[in-house]
Amino acid sequence: MKHNLELYLHIPFCAAKCNYCDFLSFTSDSETKESYVRQLIMELGAVAKECEPYSVSSIFIGGGTPSILPSKDIALIMDCIFKNYDVIPDAEITIECNPASALREKFETYRATGINRLSIGLQSADNNELKILGRIHTAEDFLKSYEAARKAGFENINVDLIDCIPMQSIKTWKKSLRQVTMLKPEHISVYNLIVEDGTPFGDLYKKGQLLLPDEDEQARIDDFTLEFMEKQGYARYEISNFARQGFECRHNKGYWTGTPYIGFGIGAASFFNDMRWSNTSSIKEYLELDLKNSDKYISEDNPISILRGEISKLKVEEEMEEFMFLGLRMTEGISEDDFRLRFGRTLISVFGKQLINFTSNGLMAHSGSRYYLTKRGMELANQVMSEFLLT
Repeated sequence: MKHNLELYLHIPFCAAKCNYCDFLSFTSDSETKESYVRQLIMELGAVAKECEPYSVSSIFIGGGTPSILPSKDIALIMDCIFKNYDVIPDAEITIECNPASALREKFETYRATGINRLSIGLQSADNNELKILGRIHTAEDFLKSYEAARKAGFENINVDLIDCIPMQSIKTWKKSLRQVTMLKPEHISVYNLIVEDGTPFGDLYKKGQLLLPDEDEQARIDDFTLEFMEKQGYARYEISNFARQGFECRHNKGYWTGTPYIGFGIGAASFFNDMRWSNTSSIKEYLELDLKNSDKYISEDNPISILRGEISKLKVEEEMEEFMFLGLRMTEGISEDDFRLRFGRTLISVFGKQLINFTSNGLMAHSGSRYYLTKRGMELANQVMSEFLLT
């Protein structure tokens, strides 16, 4: 029986850079986009032989804004995947969409190519907040896109939201959350705004000019989110993710539970055969690689080796850390049995001190063979997880 493998495809292009974004994304001309798609298809073909012992259980096309590409390009990419990889019949296949670039005809093409899940980046249902974020769409654009996606037959849709936006209040946040849940998407991701260096928000923050909600308002926003989402039938299964029963994102759950994955395109990360690497982040270098003839090269001269750069094998201690970091993001937490089966050691023998400390102070709880973060622990997740460092 083949093991599962996940594929991630990075489309770095955007119509405009948002004020909060530090992702590897940028605007570009149509010629560069066409060249990138051709190279991405070459990379998929060049790597396919490595993946023959695996079945692809999920595919995620992210960015950037993948929906900015012509629908024919997405069709070419999907055709390449199905021709070269063993994709299981019920694989979850997601594409990220911006409401300003995803039109009905694109959704129909996506469905025809095998894509069965959409992730629509709304971020806020308040047009003033969208302007503050630097988004180029309106709330009305989103509603049109969502309706078009349903008419095209999509039955698994995620909507992305960001809370604690500059100038946001509990009142405007309630408006966004209520408007989105009224549409009954299968999945909703709610991300706390993170102010990153090198972004317009980061620059304003350093100058003391970024008017973020204060701690009390942030707490009210977080508390309302948890209570309201539960009432609307959405279960929180991960720190930032809520889903109706049976619609948890399989691709992300695979990532959090250690399923191997390969990333394609610039900057894409991979975890495969116990090795980790990240593709070059330079689009110039990426487009210049002779991926079509990669099988004619050996060792360090192979374009795939150049693309991946430094490949590292995690130490056992690092694997244990990741087991905790990723597993504790999920509300179900981590399993003592899974830890023992994977590492041949008991969870208590490695992390006993931390587990005892966090369960005694209420940041973690223990049920059966599982340890998980409490509500308070979720709020302090970064602080809690930093205590599980071994290296």
